[in-house]
Amino acid sequence: MPWTAITIVRAGAERVADLEPLWGALQERHAELAPTLEGARARSAGEAWRLRRRKYLTALADPDAFVMIAEQEVERAVGYALVSLGEGPSGWDLGERVADVETLAVLPEVRGRGVGTRLMDAVEAELSRLGITAFRVLVIAANEEAVRFYEQRGLASISRVFLGRVSSR
Repeated sequence: MPWTAITIVRAGAERVADLEPLWGALQERHAELAPTLEGARARSAGEAWRLRRRKYLTALADPDAFVMIAEQEVERAVGYALVSLGEGPSGWDLGERVADVETLAVLPEVRGRGVGTRLMDAVEAELSRLGITAFRVLVIAANEEAVRFYEQRGLASISRVFLGRVSSR
């Protein structure tokens, strides 16, 4: 794909349908990196999108939640970052509300060209405008590229998520 200028736009639920191919590419990447999690198979991109779409629409019902979309040409989405807001942790003073970067996805053919960096810069600028001082990102452990990306941005790993299967005792 020839490289053309990228524009970052803030959007809401009206653009959720534009995210499907990007989510699909991310889901396929996740399935490649971790075909199973504790024995559970990775969902197909279509099956995963059905569930993710519902989650996005619920999150974007909050007027402060948003999606930053990287567009190449007019309304051709090549990347996005979807951000929801939740309560800050009770044990640490990070503010009343903390942002959750639900997804950062960039099409494979434009990865490595700074699109993810521009999206996260736009996310942080919007969070600053909203008065939010902290954000969280959940990364699949096998996605070493994403871990490096966030570490290079100065994010710190603050917890570990464990997954277990309920035994049938």
